[in-house]
Amino acid sequence: MNKNIWQQAKPHVIAIAIFLVISIFYCLPVFKGLVVNQHDTIGWKGMVQQSIEYKEKFGHMPLWTNSMFSGMPTYQIGIESHHNVHIAWLDHVFTLWLPAPANYFFLACIGFYILCMAVRARSLPSVFGALAYAFASYNAVIAAVGHNTKFGAMGYAPAVLAGFILLSQRKYLLGFLTTMLFSTLMIWQNHLQITYYTFLMAGLMAIAYAIKCIREKQLKPLLVSVSLAAVAVVIGIASYAVVLYPTSTYAKESMRGGRSELTAVTTGDTANVNKSKGGLDKEYAFHWSYGISETMTLIMPAYKGGSSGPGELPEEGKAMEALQESQLPSDVANYFYGALSSYWGTQPNTSGTVYLGVMVCLLFIAGLFVVRSWHKGWIIAASVLGIVMAWGSNFQEFNYFLFDHLPFYNKFRAPTTSLVIPQLTFALLAVMTLQSLFYEEWDRKELLKKLKLAGIVSGVVLLILVATYFTADFRSPNDGRLREGIAGTVAQMIGRGQQTEQSLQQGNQIAGSLVGGLVQDRRSLYGADLLRVFLVLGALALIGWRFFTNQKSRTYLLAALALVNTIDLLTVDRRYLNDNIYTDEENYYKVFNPNRADLQIKQDTGYFRVFDQTASDPFADSRASYHHNSIGGYMPARLALYDDVMTHQLRKSNMGMYNMLNTKYFITINPQDRQPIAQENPMAAGPVWFVRELQYADNADGEMKALDSLDYLHTAVLDKREQSKVSANPQYDSLATIRLVSHQNEEMVYESNASSNQFAVFSEVYYPSGWTASIDGKETPIVRVNYALRGLPVPAGKHEIVFKFAPASFYTGDTISLVVGIGSILLLLGGGFLLWRNRNKPATQTTAA
Repeated sequence: MNKNIWQQAKPHVIAIAIFLVISIFYCLPVFKGLVVNQHDTIGWKGMVQQSIEYKEKFGHMPLWTNSMFSGMPTYQIGIESHHNVHIAWLDHVFTLWLPAPANYFFLACIGFYILCMAVRARSLPSVFGALAYAFASYNAVIAAVGHNTKFGAMGYAPAVLAGFILLSQRKYLLGFLTTMLFSTLMIWQNHLQITYYTFLMAGLMAIAYAIKCIREKQLKPLLVSVSLAAVAVVIGIASYAVVLYPTSTYAKESMRGGRSELTAVTTGDTANVNKSKGGLDKEYAFHWSYGISETMTLIMPAYKGGSSGPGELPEEGKAMEALQESQLPSDVANYFYGALSSYWGTQPNTSGTVYLGVMVCLLFIAGLFVVRSWHKGWIIAASVLGIVMAWGSNFQEFNYFLFDHLPFYNKFRAPTTSLVIPQLTFALLAVMTLQSLFYEEWDRKELLKKLKLAGIVSGVVLLILVATYFTADFRSPNDGRLREGIAGTVAQMIGRGQQTEQSLQQGNQIAGSLVGGLVQDRRSLYGADLLRVFLVLGALALIGWRFFTNQKSRTYLLAALALVNTIDLLTVDRRYLNDNIYTDEENYYKVFNPNRADLQIKQDTGYFRVFDQTASDPFADSRASYHHNSIGGYMPARLALYDDVMTHQLRKSNMGMYNMLNTKYFITINPQDRQPIAQENPMAAGPVWFVRELQYADNADGEMKALDSLDYLHTAVLDKREQSKVSANPQYDSLATIRLVSHQNEEMVYESNASSNQFAVFSEVYYPSGWTASIDGKETPIVRVNYALRGLPVPAGKHEIVFKFAPASFYTGDTISLVVGIGSILLLLGGGFLLWRNRNKPATQTTAA
């Protein structure tokens, strides 16, 4: 009996060992104490630091942070349940407690291997597919930049689909438990866009399965499977209600909820162009759209060069040669070289290419003709949909329609992310192709006919690759601006601050040589990868020939396919995630070491905000948030009201708005020593003040326009819809006072004293879903004033005013998560026991995979 168990488990144990060894080998530096220098993780660290310090002091993570964008909820930054009872703790089991990013590569292998088992593929084809999915270049790119939650969700996505497939095979108990478990684990990764794409694939699978059942007149299995899948997914979602419920409330007030009512657009301002109902504006959402021809990177990584920057250019290439011949100072030459980019596609910039592997793409093409499973229909549909969605604004007729009509789709940005769909489906059909070729019975003549058709399609694709090499100009849309910038800088330098005719001529000559060399380097990079395609194709052809002449060696042939494909992928992956990108932890966080300006500001123990003008974009940088209450920050889902103020006031340097937000310090560069210095702003309005009069605007446009020249210390502007919250107009009292007594993230306490009714303006961001205000213990409605701030009518006399942030959505969600967490644990334990008890019973009738 034990021998039989081992024989059954042996191929899976070997597969897991292979995944573990390759994941460790590829990420070996993390096992030497180093960490990946991830830009986005650094950004998150700046965002969450204040919340971490709050927890150290008070024992729990706060639900509100003052560290960025003048204050916002922490739902997507750092939030935790008060109970933490859930099956998501099993994440450690599926990642074997490995350090990042090795854990994510291993998890992606395991998740995809489970999917392959669900479609009844043998172990060797499954290993091929799992490695192909886990080590596709996009995973290396996101591991390098720090998209950890995305990678984690991608790791569980195939296993979620496996649960749906098991249900379609009428393995109801196993399918339900699998769907529930991995839906929970995927959703707990907190990357809703990957979750959305996963369920989109599941929806296409459900349609294909429904068509199959209707044709076979098997409606009962369809209804049972769909019902169990729905219950399992709902459990997974509800288990994460502690975050999802408050987030759903927050989304309505964020950029992604279409909260802004502004209609006026000024020159150069694109914030309100192509607005969608209840979602992001199209121009922002579709900013990163994959070029239609750029899709060829799926089979050849350098089809559009690679990543932005010079990292993939030849070290001894023509661009470097042009710089050396220019005889420019080394620091200037290095600066110019850093401005070069191997990427020549149409995206604004990119961290890397999306490459799935030559073998995977060719096997996918073959699978279109040789795979005989009903799964092929939804796999093809999902592949096409994922690619077309990635084109974004390059195919507006289709994608703008989806954005306006596909539920929840307008909450997401960066259409290129949808290429995770073909990353999964291409690898899956490739596995099914190998399964069909190596393990199914075929009439040799029929098989050769189908492979001939696949060869024709593959030949057309390869012909396009070759033709591009000879016909493309390898020029980027940005090359013209790059050339002008270099020429102008060189001319200024040669002319010692002045551009003469001679210096301009020399500048143009150097810039022309440099850009010309860059174009030649891109062509060389393309040629090298084109050679890669044909080398891998040759290996595939050799293995295929060996298969047809000696099918007894299929184990070795499959192992050879997996080895060649993995080596191909890893060599491309190392362009983006290699030993050079690792650093020790001390260096990793040195960006947050306090500078002279930080230390200067920290001497002030008052309550105020800081604006760091030394950042390249203060509204996309969280360094200041690590140390201070910042006007800026780093978050792609800001509150919409604040984003409007940021766009129409702060970015236009309206000092009145900075003063209203209590910006007491501006961090700038000292021109004498080029080091950061803090400049105190004496005009900062402080935490709160009384105004003499109220001004009402007819709409959002009028309210925003009034801020351009508002006498904010004496007047507050309100939308007329807020008028009902104002119990009495203010009456001037020169002796009236109001001051901040204490401040914490979730509670602000003030004291006021006046002989007449007053109206107070607080330099705090207005957020209606959780903040409450009370005067002497009696709740009073918060008024939205000055577009994005809080206001309160304050009666005459001496009063204590308290603002508290206690969103009901969080506490309700936390309770739901606790109840569902307990229930899911019991279901998993009970279901596991039933599966163990029934393991030797005859299997129930199942449908073909």
